Amino acid sequence: MELTNELRSILDSIPSGLCIYEVHGGRLYPQYHNPAFYEVLGYNNTHIAQVKEQVTFIGIHEDDRAALLETLNHLLNGGGEMMRHTCRVFHDGLGEYRWIQIEGSRRVRPDGNEFLYVAYSDVTEQRRLEQYFQNTLKNLPGGVVVVRYEADGSIIPEYISEGLAATTEMPLEETWKLYREDALTGVHPEDLERVRTELEKYFASGKNHWEIEYRLLKGSGDYVWVKNTLSLIEHEGGERKIYSVYNDMTKEREERARVRQQYNELLLRHHQRTDPNVLVTGHCNITQDRIIQISDQTGTGLLETFGAVREAFFAGLSTLVVDENERRIFRDTYLQEPSLAAFQRGETKQVKNFFVQLPNEDTGRYVQIEMNMVSTPDSGDVTGILTVIDITEQVVADRIVHQLSVTGYDFVADLNLKRDTYLILSQDEKANCVPPRQGVHSAWVTGMLESRVVPRDREQYREHLDTRRMLALLQHGQPYTFAFSMVDDAGDVRTKNVTVSPIDLRLGRVCLSRTDITDSIREQQRLLRVIAYTCELACFIDAATGEFSMYTRQMVLENLPPHTALDYNAVLDNLAGYFETAMSRETVKRQFNLQTLLRSLTQKPGGYDFVLPYRSQDGLRYKQVNVLWGDQNHKTVCLVRSDVTDMLAAERTAKAELERALELSREASRAKSDFLSAMSHDIRTPMNAIMGMTTLARANIGDKGRVLDCLQKISVSSNHLLSLINDILDMNRIERAQITLNREKIYLPDLVKQIGAIIAPQADRAGLRYDIQLSEIKNSFIYGDALRISQILINILGNAVKFTPPGGTVRLSVEELPAQGDMHWARYRFTISDTGVGMAKDIQAHLFEPFVRSNAVSRVEGAGLGLSIVKGLVDLMEGEIEVQSAPGMGSTFLIELMCEISPADEGRDTPEPQPPGGIEEGLFAGRRFLIAEDNAINSEIICEILQMCGAETVVRSDGALAVEAFFSAAPGTYDAILMDIQMPEMDGYAAARTIRSNKRPDAKTIPIIAMTANAFVEDVEAALEAGMDAHIAKPLDIGILCSTLGKLRGK
Repeated sequence: MELTNELRSILDSIPSGLCIYEVHGGRLYPQYHNPAFYEVLGYNNTHIAQVKEQVTFIGIHEDDRAALLETLNHLLNGGGEMMRHTCRVFHDGLGEYRWIQIEGSRRVRPDGNEFLYVAYSDVTEQRRLEQYFQNTLKNLPGGVVVVRYEADGSIIPEYISEGLAATTEMPLEETWKLYREDALTGVHPEDLERVRTELEKYFASGKNHWEIEYRLLKGSGDYVWVKNTLSLIEHEGGERKIYSVYNDMTKEREERARVRQQYNELLLRHHQRTDPNVLVTGHCNITQDRIIQISDQTGTGLLETFGAVREAFFAGLSTLVVDENERRIFRDTYLQEPSLAAFQRGETKQVKNFFVQLPNEDTGRYVQIEMNMVSTPDSGDVTGILTVIDITEQVVADRIVHQLSVTGYDFVADLNLKRDTYLILSQDEKANCVPPRQGVHSAWVTGMLESRVVPRDREQYREHLDTRRMLALLQHGQPYTFAFSMVDDAGDVRTKNVTVSPIDLRLGRVCLSRTDITDSIREQQRLLRVIAYTCELACFIDAATGEFSMYTRQMVLENLPPHTALDYNAVLDNLAGYFETAMSRETVKRQFNLQTLLRSLTQKPGGYDFVLPYRSQDGLRYKQVNVLWGDQNHKTVCLVRSDVTDMLAAERTAKAELERALELSREASRAKSDFLSAMSHDIRTPMNAIMGMTTLARANIGDKGRVLDCLQKISVSSNHLLSLINDILDMNRIERAQITLNREKIYLPDLVKQIGAIIAPQADRAGLRYDIQLSEIKNSFIYGDALRISQILINILGNAVKFTPPGGTVRLSVEELPAQGDMHWARYRFTISDTGVGMAKDIQAHLFEPFVRSNAVSRVEGAGLGLSIVKGLVDLMEGEIEVQSAPGMGSTFLIELMCEISPADEGRDTPEPQPPGGIEEGLFAGRRFLIAEDNAINSEIICEILQMCGAETVVRSDGALAVEAFFSAAPGTYDAILMDIQMPEMDGYAAARTIRSNKRPDAKTIPIIAMTANAFVEDVEAALEAGMDAHIAKPLDIGILCSTLGKLRGK
């Protein structure tokens, strides 16, 4: 078959797949495929090649092939000229079967050749929607029917769902058989005409939807109520189709019947209500604005007066409401528009209370208006069910009960002032002199005045309970109270408080309650006495009325009546005059004004206070006024005034002292900063010498003389640096009270001799004369701390040497003063004098303070802490020290110490002076020492010194290794153990205890010497308690080390 280029171009542009087949002998031979053919069928290259080789219907689903061939053969064998068939074809690109609609047209050309023109369309999504639609229809609760509305008025079904068949309890085939010719065949005969009429109304209305309820025939011969929801759709050409959705209405109609019955029963019960307080009952159609029924028990003809139109009737009822605001609330609640709006919101019950006055009444009454709104069965109109109840007595009782909730009572009475009657509502069974249950108010008052009320209170009692006076006092709506005293049944005088509260003055109704306040009054008197002893006066102000009572200290203590006034603000002029020294009279009045007090208490409910100067006969004083609530209910304001003149003066003194302490602290801080600056210089000076001499010694290592000179200077600088460090540490320990004094036997002449051995060489080098004088010493043996006494004297003697020019004299004299008190103690005076530079008075005032150093002596090396340490040690020994000096006249220090006397026959126990440091070769020849030291440099120094003395050494870096080395060696291997204290794994104390606790014989006897930087007395004691024999402080003094080892070796 030949196609022109123009025709081929047209066919190629069509979006549907097209194919032209030539028909020969009942078979198809493809002649042309447009590009869309391959896209729609989704063939891959292999299948495209097969198509071009005239292979047909590739990828057809196995289940669909037979039906397709049957349809095709029917067409080719003369069964018409058109075909339409849908089947599934596998789409190679998507990997799934797609629904393809095949539409064919058979044509025979004039030359006798036969051709088949076929169009292919993908209808997969359409099939899915159809399937979804079918499933939706199948699952609808009712049935669905599509009918065609013919011009002649006949209604022919085109579709009936299984749901309708199920609703009518018939198989689908029977349903089709019944309705095939007429969709209204199964309608109940009694409903048929109505249904036709409704359909005509629907067509004429132009509305989209319509609903009709009627009965349909069931398979059993019975009928079922259905609701038919209609939707009319007009197609092109004027064809009209109706889509009907049927719902089974059986249960809904049964529910309607039940609701209708309940509705009727509700109305019946409402109208049969027999409550004696019911004034009006009835019901109305709110939607149609119509009163249906009214039962009026007021006898005023409300329905006749206001009419049967609901809006007018309720507007008329609103005019009976007395208060304008309440009348507006009535209209906003019960008129038609707000009622229907409330019903739409689900607020179906409206209950409000109003005070009303009926046309035939003088006083009025309280009523409760209740309207319940329900939906009327069948019509759906809103029905309002009205009830009006008289609640006057309930409102009065509730208000009286409210009064009961705020106070205890003897009795509570409901007074009707217009009728001069009372009714006792409640009473305390224990109370006496309570009126009868009910009676005449004025008669009861007269009886009380004649027989019970004490004479001084009778006039007040009569005035406050007079009916005209009561109405006048209550006209502002606030209750009032008064107190009176009466004689009870036992003859005792009791104090009572009466509270009169308005309930509703329009009705002439008030509440009267009486409480016994005898105990409260007595407690108040006690409280006032307490206040009188702590405060000058107390004022109590009624926050509502402004009534004022003031108690001064004299009034309370002498049991005098308080000062009272009806208006607190009116007496402020008298009060303000006393405070005019602080501010103007008007300013004072504003501060004390009751409204100001109430406003301030609202902001500060816990109370507040202020202080003002006050002019009195004694001159200017300062008064503190405390303002606070006088009760939990905030009905009373309490003012308490106290004199705080002395307290303020004390506060000023304390403030001044604090400011002085702050200034002293700042001065101490500045002194400490100056001290640290000086210390930085003093420490760096010897450090510079040590580092510099070390560098020079290394540079002149071949010059023995030069190296020895450098080493000598390094030694001097090291000792000086150690002295500085010891002074700082001692001062720190003295300030923290951490120094513990030893108690040891001292021979005083030896102690003075030893001090002289230290000071005399210094004096010689300085070109000074050093004198010692001991006079009248009766008790040469004492108990004390030789080290600390020596430290005191050496410190002062050292300063004397430093500050005395060459040619001068330094003298130490010791004398025993006459005994005072205990014969076992003696008092000694140590006098140190020099002919040095002396000191000015301002220097002497701060001489013993820490961190204070005179600029005049800054050329002299030292920490500036020596005398602070001396003062601390003297104080620790409970001694005394003083200084006498003047510039250029030298200085004299006098130290007095109390010492415990030691018997002379106990012998001397004062430590011998240590020999000067030096290394004696061969001193320890043949000896072996175990050294426990974790610092490599320290262990190297010790080993080198001992080896220079001829000894052998073994070093271990911690206590545990030292213990192991000792026990792993044979007894007698080591002559002594030198033990550091702070080491890893095991410290020196633990190591010493471990060795001493062993049963090996030499473990008990081998000398153990502590070597540690912990150099205080308690450290020495700790070492001895751990089982060590001696203690040597670091940095090590070679002479002390050798002397100690020699002494222990000899032992």
